[in-house]
Amino acid sequence: MMNNILNRRNFFLIAKSTIFSILIVFSLAGCTTFGKTQGLDNNGEIFEKRLLEIPLCPGTENAFAEDHEVHTYSGFQLCYRESYEQAEWVSYTITREELIKVTGRLNNFRPDTQISTGSAELSDYKNSGYDRGHLAPSGDMTWSFESASDSFLLSNMSPQTPAFNRGMWKKLEEEVRKWADNFGFVVVITGPLLEKNTGEYECIGENKVAVPQYYYKVLLTEITDEEGNSFYTAAAFIMPNEDIKGSIWDYAISVDEVEKRSGLNFFYILNDSIEDEIESCMDFSIWKE
Repeated sequence: MMNNILNRRNFFLIAKSTIFSILIVFSLAGCTTFGKTQGLDNNGEIFEKRLLEIPLCPGTENAFAEDHEVHTYSGFQLCYRESYEQAEWVSYTITREELIKVTGRLNNFRPDTQISTGSAELSDYKNSGYDRGHLAPSGDMTWSFESASDSFLLSNMSPQTPAFNRGMWKKLEEEVRKWADNFGFVVVITGPLLEKNTGEYECIGENKVAVPQYYYKVLLTEITDEEGNSFYTAAAFIMPNEDIKGSIWDYAISVDEVEKRSGLNFFYILNDSIEDEIESCMDFSIWKE
């Protein structure tokens, strides 16, 4: 299995211009856009899907952007915001193959030494009343020891209320794994909504880790019909960092809304007509099947 998993460590070093795909696009009902991918072998198709993980932000546009530090780990990548002492996005693709566990939960929480300004510390969360909430969940990373271990870096954590982290947020994470099994893969981009200046948030610890009021999760997958036509479809969620009830679908929104509130640009490598259609979509029937 491990030979089939793309090595992600040098992912950002490969230019998106190396993708040789042509999408033949035509419109269909139901917020989906079909197209066949041509000129791609299996590795090329995997590579294209991996590129879809990366949102456009100052850190991905400019390697020297202030307060936007992008790093790649085993299993995911993120953009760290020192001013908030946490990542503004974490992204990865979870595949059906990666649902096979080779290790359990490691609980080796620790600072991230890759962050040039220093990440949050364990002491920042101690007695704060907040959980060290995973952005890339450890449950999605148990396909290798290294990815499972990296998921416990504090750069992948954000202060979440216990009721939220262990409640609705956990339910959504569990659904993502079910969708990965059902669809074969799901692209996941997730993080806190950092909509205010740092001073407007409650902060914890000596490093002043901001406590976000909302979290988002943006998802993308690809469906193939009986005739071999494929299409991308997306779903997105924004949830308040509190004890919330009901269904995950009570918090489902369009990708456009997450872009508006986060300032990020998702799936920008797609043809504009495909991107516009899936990002404005509010029809989640495929995801509910």
